[in-house]
Amino acid sequence: MQQMGIQDRHAVAIVEAALILEAGAAKRFDRLVVVTCNPDQRAARFAARQKIDLETARKEVARRMAAQLSDEEKIKAADYVIDNSSSLDPTREQVRHVWEKLRAEA
Repeated sequence: MQQMGIQDRHAVAIVEAALILEAGAAKRFDRLVVVTCNPDQRAARFAARQKIDLETARKEVARRMAAQLSDEEKIKAADYVIDNSSSLDPTREQVRHVWEKLRAEA
């Protein structure tokens, strides 16, 4: 990322990492975007991805979420929040909006 910034000081680099706050690494980034969704949706999507039943997915999602900061804490730390609870179109619109702001700030 640093090399990218040297080449183009207006570049925007995106790093996808679920545990940036828990690892204490947030200070290494200029902006923090948190993507969240409601717990039921999170479990349903996990079940579909892993091809497991919903109850097993709920238990695994709960186990993983217990090891992380709460969504509320992540949202407090975020510069931008994208709510991914709905369908793809509203999520895409939120992503476009955040991208435009990040590009304007770069």
